[in-house]
Amino acid sequence: MASELHETIFMAKQERHKNLFLNYRNLSHFPVELLKDEGLQFLERLYMKRNSLTTLPDNLAQKLPNLIELYLHSNNIVIIPEAIGNLARLQSLDLSSNALQLLCPEVGRLRSLRHLRLSNNQLKSLPPEIGDLQFLETLDVSINQLVSLPDRLHRCSSLQHLSADHNLLSHVPRHLCRLARLTQLSIAANRLTFLPLDVTFPPPIPLPKSLLDLLQFPLGHCHRCTQAMFTVIYPKLFPLQHTALAGVHRRTTVSFVAYCCSSRCLRTFNLQG
Repeated sequence: MASELHETIFMAKQERHKNLFLNYRNLSHFPVELLKDEGLQFLERLYMKRNSLTTLPDNLAQKLPNLIELYLHSNNIVIIPEAIGNLARLQSLDLSSNALQLLCPEVGRLRSLRHLRLSNNQLKSLPPEIGDLQFLETLDVSINQLVSLPDRLHRCSSLQHLSADHNLLSHVPRHLCRLARLTQLSIAANRLTFLPLDVTFPPPIPLPKSLLDLLQFPLGHCHRCTQAMFTVIYPKLFPLQHTALAGVHRRTTVSFVAYCCSSRCLRTFNLQG
């Protein structure tokens, strides 16, 4: 395996390959052959998904200065070095399905970055410097432990796709409404208690009518806690013969339906208060 890896990298150097595929190699360390001497100055795309890497070398940008795309999906990377910010030409960075707990602020120096994928990690926060990525088009931070999104995220003026599903978000920054190019916003499976309603201030965003109706008009209000319900409701049926109205409606089969915002409110709600 080691000799095969050495041969692959040797050929890439000799033939000045722009693409290098090192997927499924069971690598626990970044190959030293990539960093020897002048490195691979001409390499533009490096694929290293499904290995066992835990970190990246500090001199990555020095040895691979012309990287445009770096794919590190499904490794065990816990932290990326501050020197990542020196990859001036990098346009796509995939760190999905790793063990990241922290994202260094220097990621904001990747001014050419267009696609940043950080899904399925252990991130609890994102650095505000992400807002400096003015050419960023795709940001995927789904399946993490985020409790909030950076307030400066609205400065990513090129952002088109934002996915933050399966986090711990209780709200989304209202400044996201300023993202004029945003066409896809996915925030399912969070802990949202409200959505920003001021989506019409300049510059206006052409949201689908169904989403506008959802933002402006909740499905209803919880019978237990009175909170507005925007996405999911929990119905609870009360046959009238089992209520205080039984004497008035002795022969009716009509039932009263209560709607709650959560399973907890559903369990605790009753017509006796």
